[in-house]
Amino acid sequence: MFSRFTDFNKKHNTTITDVDKRKFTEVFEQCDEDKDGYLNREDLKVAVVMLFGYKPSKAETNAMMASSIQAGLPGLPLEHFLKLMASKLLAQDEYEKTRQVFTAFDVSCRGFLTLEDFKRAFACVASHLPGQTVQETFREVDRDSDGHVSFKDFEFILSYGEDQ
Repeated sequence: MFSRFTDFNKKHNTTITDVDKRKFTEVFEQCDEDKDGYLNREDLKVAVVMLFGYKPSKAETNAMMASSIQAGLPGLPLEHFLKLMASKLLAQDEYEKTRQVFTAFDVSCRGFLTLEDFKRAFACVASHLPGQTVQETFREVDRDSDGHVSFKDFEFILSYGEDQ
């Protein structure tokens, strides 16, 4: 059953558009204060704030700067920046899609899904599935067996097997 969820997620991957690339390049150029073609740690933090609306943690900044530091570069070059921001955008897009699907299933706006929510959703999108299959799927997704599927459970199951 998990393979169906994984197939859904893989089919809905997005790619970075030319508009996204131009926006990333413009932000890079605005944040490259000394115009040397590299972003230092502070420049990178400002760029992430401009693009994604949050200040990255020290650990996240270290992770983003790691490949440039290992390569002996004075900072993060544009090509590395574009790859990093593209992966951040794709991750953000996948999260938003997952959140939208969860919200569509959660018609009562409780912040969790019940077996009845699952039955209703599956009746709309996969009406050919037997009720027993829907119940088994619900039990598998409800990892802590509390009768509720949290967003965390839902997100886990949609990303199950992606790294394989």
